[in-house]
Amino acid sequence: MKSSMVALHSHWLNADAVKVVINTSISIDESFPCEIQKLSQLHSSFRRVSVFYSLLYVVVEGYQELKSFDEKVDLLLEAEDFVNALRLFRNATFHYQKAPIPEKAMKFLEADNSEYWIQELHSAFRQYFEKQLPIQETMAELKA
Repeated sequence: MKSSMVALHSHWLNADAVKVVINTSISIDESFPCEIQKLSQLHSSFRRVSVFYSLLYVVVEGYQELKSFDEKVDLLLEAEDFVNALRLFRNATFHYQKAPIPEKAMKFLEADNSEYWIQELHSAFRQYFEKQLPIQETMAELKA
């Protein structure tokens, strides 16, 4: 097993860990009006989505750099408009921008079916890593 594949999987795990908590409610000071509480929850969820999307782009970048191959992942990555918009989204998330929601981020968010595409990409990477790494075997050994 190549250490580079384990490292790439580690980046996918980072994205997956954030994805798991996207819809988690945060504790809010209940002395604020209900509308402010709801807005705060929505804003926090959006920030977690932003980190998830951005971390998933890191996986795309590593996958391409390693010249990996997987039919399902490759088919999704053929959508170059999504890939390029996701790269800009990542840049907008992890590099200082003057606007609160920069145009770079909006390009991906406003693209038709971008939410569906990124969920499919996340799932395709999960399946890819399960084929490439002995994840199921390792989990079975841990349970024994």
